[in-house]
Amino acid sequence: MKRTYTSIPVSLCEFALVNRKINQVKLYIYLKLISDGYVVMGNGCRYKQWSDAIGVHEKTVKSSFKWLVQQKWITVNSNRNAIRIISYKNLSRKLGLNLKTGYLCEVEQVRDFKQLKALCCAIVITYYLDRKRFFDKRQSGRITGRPITNCKKKRTFYPMPNSYLAHCTKVSIATAYRYKHEAKMSRLIKTKSNDSILETLQGEKISLDLYSIVLKGILNDEQPNRLKKGKNCLKWEEATLIKSNLITKKKEYVVKGKN
Repeated sequence: MKRTYTSIPVSLCEFALVNRKINQVKLYIYLKLISDGYVVMGNGCRYKQWSDAIGVHEKTVKSSFKWLVQQKWITVNSNRNAIRIISYKNLSRKLGLNLKTGYLCEVEQVRDFKQLKALCCAIVITYYLDRKRFFDKRQSGRITGRPITNCKKKRTFYPMPNSYLAHCTKVSIATAYRYKHEAKMSRLIKTKSNDSILETLQGEKISLDLYSIVLKGILNDEQPNRLKKGKNCLKWEEATLIKSNLITKKKEYVVKGKN
């Protein structure tokens, strides 16, 4: 019986993005949803059926299926003319990933599968945004000496630089920006600018005609591309504020040892 909901592990989403295996993971998730772990291939080829279901070309399905078999995410039983799809637990053991945190989502229609990359981007961003918020609050509590009473996740705008996401996922800053843009364009996260107005020591706004002077003064020790021209004064671009409506939940996927 086909299911429509699955709890996608955050680390699997990150693996798919970083290693550019979105189509492979897409097919893997689809096969898990339409089965109890086993799929009978039958006499006819099912690539076309799977292609229509997940919205990719049939050749892409064939190459993705071949990769899944080679990596042993899928095993083939020639005698029964069937395939077995390994569980998230076995996958976590195989890839050496910590799959404790997942996102429960509905993947039913073709458009859901077409948006899987954007969803993976949003899941990974949400996870690291929540983690940053938690550690920032804990660090703040240590500095002020106040007890840490609430480090729970709140669905509010919170700053996260592209460099932070890049460091966490071990990708370039440009790639991290693309992850954020993809999730934003699919409306899975919201972003807004976080610019601060530049002022003199006397608290006066720095006018636009001083742009070249200020730019020259920061070339050696700051990032010049963060200097912006506002409507009436100069501004300094801070980390983009992000808000996500996704909720990541703890779920024990990890199996320690071989047995």
